Amino acid sequence: MIAIIVISFLALIGAAFTIYVWQRTPSDENGHPVLPAPHFKGLFDRPDATLLIEEQQQKIASDRQTLLDLARSGDLNALNQAHSTHNAELYADALDALVEWACVRQENLAALVSHVSRSNELRANKPLAQLLIETWKTAPDRRSTTEMVHIAALSDDAETYERALEAALELWRRGRLAQFSAEELAELFVSQYWVIAPEARRGGVGFALKRRLSGVRRELATTTSAR
Repeated sequence: MIAIIVISFLALIGAAFTIYVWQRTPSDENGHPVLPAPHFKGLFDRPDATLLIEEQQQKIASDRQTLLDLARSGDLNALNQAHSTHNAELYADALDALVEWACVRQENLAALVSHVSRSNELRANKPLAQLLIETWKTAPDRRSTTEMVHIAALSDDAETYERALEAALELWRRGRLAQFSAEELAELFVSQYWVIAPEARRGGVGFALKRRLSGVRRELATTTSAR
């Protein structure tokens, strides 16, 4: 009898403990235990992530400003550095800065033109080509004419190239480019035409340039035959 009473008492204690534990465990509506949601804010859940991004952006801006300052001071290597970044906007800004520097003195312009024309990678732009066309007119010769037409082609602007072509043709007609025969001048115009970027040779302006170049070739060919 005593054993039965002890066993019943222990069973009562076990049941009470089970009820107590069950009440202490949170559960959802279906009676299943609710697990706490994991704390995860993404791949960049690091206290210093924002700071790191800001530092990188500041470095890029600082490097850009340093390069442009070099260009404004006449450092021609700044153009090569800008080109190596493959950033068209940065390259354009660096070249614009160098063109401003080139406007100050004729020697600066000559240095920039020589640097660009002797490179196999660098391109010119419309302001540089137009500046060179105007200064070239004061003392044209064979070398400067070739360089002027080449820079105009490197500007990748069909209208600018046509302007260079017309300027050279006009001075040749007036006898100021006697260093060129009609055949040589035509050859110069045609060879440099293919230096222009393909996309600049397409479209309405590109077609007009091609048609004008054909007319110039016919004119120069006629002159050659007449002589």
